[in-house]
Amino acid sequence: MGRYLKKLSDWTALVVGGLVVLMMLHVTAEVLLRVGFGMHIPGTMEVVTYYYMVAAVFMGIFACTTEDGHIRVDVLVQFLKGRTRLVVDIIGLIVTAVYFGLFSYGLYLQAVKSWARSETVDAIFLELPVWPSRWIAVLGIVLSLLSVLYLFSLLWSRRSGAVRGAGQ
Repeated sequence: MGRYLKKLSDWTALVVGGLVVLMMLHVTAEVLLRVGFGMHIPGTMEVVTYYYMVAAVFMGIFACTTEDGHIRVDVLVQFLKGRTRLVVDIIGLIVTAVYFGLFSYGLYLQAVKSWARSETVDAIFLELPVWPSRWIAVLGIVLSLLSVLYLFSLLWSRRSGAVRGAGQ
């Protein structure tokens, strides 16, 4: 499972990187048109807010979780060794999994409401549907939860291996 999560995370990071570049080009074109010609690209702010940024943030959380790259405050934990460090790491992953579980459930409820009412936002010349971006957020956090559960299983098996090794 870890190999598949890693491949999906790598692909997701590549897509998100492309979206960030596209967002940069989109916003730059908007600014140049506005400053140079007094024109603008309709819906730029809405597309950036509801699509580019949602994908970058929530899929970025997934990529970061898969790499176990979240920022940690290791003021005390850095001095722990062996079993104590392992227990603290396991507790941290449990707390993270509970958080991502609750977060994904809340996002799911919001996505269902948004989908049911076909939520849109006024983008000057058109009504931009924003309900799909709600599902992007759900997907990113659910994938993050899967990554945390996988990391938990790796640590748990390491703990089990340490216990078996100690008894022999």
